[in-house]
Amino acid sequence: MSGLAHILERKGIATVLIGLVPQHVERIKPPRALLVPFEMGRPLGDPGNRDFQARVLSAALRLAVRSDVPVIDVFEEDAPAPVAADMEGWACPVSLRSPAGTGSTPALLAEIELLEPWCERARVTRGRTGVGASGMHIEEVGRFLLACCEREPVASPVSGLPVADAFKLAAEDLKLFYLEAATARPGAGSTVLADWFWQDTAAGALLLELSRALADAENPGIRIHARATLVPEARRG
Repeated sequence: MSGLAHILERKGIATVLIGLVPQHVERIKPPRALLVPFEMGRPLGDPGNRDFQARVLSAALRLAVRSDVPVIDVFEEDAPAPVAADMEGWACPVSLRSPAGTGSTPALLAEIELLEPWCERARVTRGRTGVGASGMHIEEVGRFLLACCEREPVASPVSGLPVADAFKLAAEDLKLFYLEAATARPGAGSTVLADWFWQDTAAGALLLELSRALADAENPGIRIHARATLVPEARRG
């Protein structure tokens, strides 16, 4: 989107971008950008909070009149905590035995085994799934990412897929697998699910560890993903 903003500006159309990944915005430097500290996919914060979303939009639109481009502003206000209704009525479909912060092989594979029937239930209910872009079974995904914590991958586990793409798609498959399994039992908003994933699962702990372990990877694609998109900015310690 940052690149598209440059194209539109050359056509005489003023643009304002709301950015969730500071590294992308700072590197491409769109003419006007507002950086926000929210979860990926929530550029205005949680849905349903009109007053808060209006403040985000107002902050972005104030940049539209700026001519001293490129200009990058930061929205300093955190998204409000979820209301009580968002916190009630949901629990993980299974009791995960691994404590938070454990990204070991047994802990991760045990979670995957427990959640797999629930991910399948969610797929049947919805008639679709987002899991599978990497071309690997979810257990293969877990083992591949666990191995990446020990050493930078130099070969792709999927024939014909560059190793950086395999790494990125495997991480996305892992996140989607957990979230689809969790939403097989409805009742939680996006913030609750994100808190659960990043704070209470071995998978969340693994991705946090990968973001640190591969931040200086030799492969530029892996390095960029580890630094910029593997873990949302709001979840980085």
